[in-house]
Amino acid sequence: MTRPTSLAVAVLFLTRGLLAAEKEALTVPTDSEHRTAVSEAVSFLKEGRLSASARYRYEVFDRDEPAFTHTAQASTMRLAAGYETPMLYGFSAFGEFEGVYALGIEDYSIPTVPSLNKPGFPAILDPLGSELNQGWVRWQWAGDDVRAVLTLGRLEIMLNDGRFLSVSYWRQNHESCDTAHLNLDLPLGFGLTYAYLDRVHRVMGEDASDGQPTMNSHLYDVRWKQKDVVNVSAYGVLLDFQQSQFYTSSTRTLGVRGEGPWKLDADWALCYTAEFANQRNFGENPNYVDANYWLGELGFAFKGHSVKGGVAWLGGRSVTDKLSSPLAHPFNGRTELFALTPSIGNSHGLEAEYVSASGPVGPVDGLTYTVTFYDYHSANDRIHYGNELDIGMIWKVKPVSEKLEVGFRFSKYWADTLFGATLRGAVYTSYTF
Repeated sequence: MTRPTSLAVAVLFLTRGLLAAEKEALTVPTDSEHRTAVSEAVSFLKEGRLSASARYRYEVFDRDEPAFTHTAQASTMRLAAGYETPMLYGFSAFGEFEGVYALGIEDYSIPTVPSLNKPGFPAILDPLGSELNQGWVRWQWAGDDVRAVLTLGRLEIMLNDGRFLSVSYWRQNHESCDTAHLNLDLPLGFGLTYAYLDRVHRVMGEDASDGQPTMNSHLYDVRWKQKDVVNVSAYGVLLDFQQSQFYTSSTRTLGVRGEGPWKLDADWALCYTAEFANQRNFGENPNYVDANYWLGELGFAFKGHSVKGGVAWLGGRSVTDKLSSPLAHPFNGRTELFALTPSIGNSHGLEAEYVSASGPVGPVDGLTYTVTFYDYHSANDRIHYGNELDIGMIWKVKPVSEKLEVGFRFSKYWADTLFGATLRGAVYTSYTF
């Protein structure tokens, strides 16, 4: 707006103000009217939803390798608190802060966080501090067979199982994105999601040199669901990082995924997953990348128990030409040794074969277990990397509250040609308000 225009507008408002003053009795609200307006606003906001959670965790990580002369230990508390307004004409807003605080031992390393870079200690990616985890404005509309949700702001986003885009719920500091996110529920079981990603806030935190990279990225997901039979997803993840230090992480991933469970009767279900994706270099990535991803799982579920076997294949031909997933939480074992697709000598990529079982434990209401055994090889020449066993238990303490949870994890890795013998474990308790 130019200065003459601004002056004219100012004069106009001043004139209107003088005229309004002559009719003060008609235009100035009374004290009672003002109190009524404030009361209505407070009543409206009281209809909103408060949310809060707390999680304490003690984690230990030991790697028998020359680079790691100490055992890492982290005793941390995650606190999160948020508020969502009630809906007004389809609009609502939400804000959530999270903080991670040390309670005792903090002998661990995050190499990209200066204050937590401790050579000789294995990495536990739980940075200390507080930040805005989510903050968005949302518009919703629903018709007979269509529902639209448009969200603008900072949002937790997860695609399918999180292989290529995740929130990383296990880590104390969650991952979120600055985004414009559109979700459509369509007739006949179809759905569509599009998201523009401007910045990602990774689990390493805002003080990390790689914690908040800017992007010009896009997410596409077309879904179809037939209840109790199949869920199909055709997706694209186009990561275009804008800072030179992240150029090699810029990739275009296109894939399709189908998964169950296929419910056979009231007790039995067929558990299955089949997925394929191809990844190419994208944006300013100087490297040539042409890597495939395959996933296959098959098993059965019976009254809450499930047993399945699977194989995940992450292609790799060289140190630079291999599958990457910089916005995902670690897969292929809870030691998190394979958070990055490995390379050793002329062996690249990862083939992870596994069997797993999970389900409720005996007469203890709310107690469940998971057990998974992995066998790891390189993808290009099947050199044996090692094996891993993961055991976990979770107890929802229903006699006290269904919102109270206690759990533990234990993982052991036996090395062959990659890494060293590794132990990792954690005990935790959480409560959601």
